[in-house]
Amino acid sequence: MVENAVSNALASILRSGRADFNARFAAARRIHSDLDPGAFADFLRTAVDELARAVEKVRPDRLGEVTMAAYEAALELIGQKLAGPGARLASIEEGWRRILPKAASLVAAAPGRLIPAVCNAVHQIASTHGARPAQWIATMEKLGPECGDAEAFLKLGQVVAWRAGLAHLRSGAIATADALPEPLALAAVGAKTGTSWASVREQLLANSWFDPASGSSVARVVAQAGSFKGFGGLFIEPPIVASSGEHFLVQSDRECWLLTADIFGATFHRASVKEFAAKVPPGLLLKGSRVAFNGQSFELPTIGELTSAAANETTLALTSPLTHSITLVALR
Repeated sequence: MVENAVSNALASILRSGRADFNARFAAARRIHSDLDPGAFADFLRTAVDELARAVEKVRPDRLGEVTMAAYEAALELIGQKLAGPGARLASIEEGWRRILPKAASLVAAAPGRLIPAVCNAVHQIASTHGARPAQWIATMEKLGPECGDAEAFLKLGQVVAWRAGLAHLRSGAIATADALPEPLALAAVGAKTGTSWASVREQLLANSWFDPASGSSVARVVAQAGSFKGFGGLFIEPPIVASSGEHFLVQSDRECWLLTADIFGATFHRASVKEFAAKVPPGLLLKGSRVAFNGQSFELPTIGELTSAAANETTLALTSPLTHSITLVALR
């Protein structure tokens, strides 16, 4: 039995609510018919028990609530094969085991919010091509315990998710960081010590390629966004690009995406082909592999002759028939 292989505290909770827990397992199995009892028991013995032990040390009075929330989350994770043996995304279990026990006092205060939030965040980041779930986990493991309450923890998670590659969260993450204590906001974006959040914030808003870690902008070619569908990317054929306000539209074959990109990453979001209108920005000259724009000149021989170009205030986006990615060039 599971109770014989876990801590006394967790075993006591499981025994006292055995009928209810068994009913929840049966209900979950009706939804996920291949829910593996062995995999679920293993997850209880490891990830759930580690969290229970941590909570018992700081808030033993909240252990029942935490166990209930953890049990529900575990059923969903194992049922969807997002944790346990053969999991589709091993990083979710890693995030649980590294982040939640370290933030045990916060989890104890709001287990129904924080446990699913951590799992969902890792799932979203791990499911986004080019994003970095390992970075999110490591940063939250370090900074999460510094949060004063559950609300600050959730806000921190959003800012760190942006830094881990979810470029489309940029505006919201910067606004969210305003609500964090200054040292935590600076640490969340990886800013240099001794700087002020007001200064970093101003530069982040002014330039999508400002790097808080170095305190300067990244010059010239800064990223290659996208890849061939046959290698797990999005594009069947080399794409072309067009401007769309502060972002870009990308078309490949008969499909279209909105591209958001900044110093922390690039993400693609489905868009309508009807929105796409390829127009060369005024003042932009393309000749072979050379680009001239706003008084700046770039030679990009590695991507060959250019097929399309688009620009916003901070970024020049270029495509070529030799690659399935979009080359992004910082203009500041």
